[in-house]
Amino acid sequence: MGREPFGRSFFEQPVDVVAHELIGSHMIVHGEGRVFDAQVIETEAYGGLDDPASHAFRGPTPRSTIMFGPAGHLYVYRIYGIHWCMNVVTQEAGSASAVLLRAAIIHQIGANADLSETPTVICRGPGNLTRILSITGDDNGTDCCAKAGRVVFVRSTNETESRVVGQSTRVGVSHAKERRSRYFLEGI
Repeated sequence: MGREPFGRSFFEQPVDVVAHELIGSHMIVHGEGRVFDAQVIETEAYGGLDDPASHAFRGPTPRSTIMFGPAGHLYVYRIYGIHWCMNVVTQEAGSASAVLLRAAIIHQIGANADLSETPTVICRGPGNLTRILSITGDDNGTDCCAKAGRVVFVRSTNETESRVVGQSTRVGVSHAKERRSRYFLEGI
């Protein structure tokens, strides 16, 4: 891979800081003979116990328990009974905050690259993102800080130096609609 994954201390920062700083970073996903390099271009922050739109707002449930654990782990859940959504847990254990990964520019690298006709794909929507990256409920709890992990986040090389990160309200929430916790790479 060549770049060190973000350490636990990166994910222990406030949820909106992590959501902002993940823009332009790369998520490396290993699996089934394929390796994906997904540059993160859109995220949303969910603040846990103080955020009515968060799955953790009412406290731990069987689905949201992972959000109450240590930072840097994936929280993967199914929405509408159809799509998987992928989040990464932030802040200290007990705060129950997480960043939803909404979009990425995906490059498939390695031996069995089946994106050869279109080597770069802009993938929008959390369900589409997990489908292309083959992320499922089996990945819930994955430690993204493990150097040899299935999913790790690494800093971009040069392009983050000139990135312009936009900010807006979140998409598709019915509570806390005014919260400006959606971050995206401008111009994509």
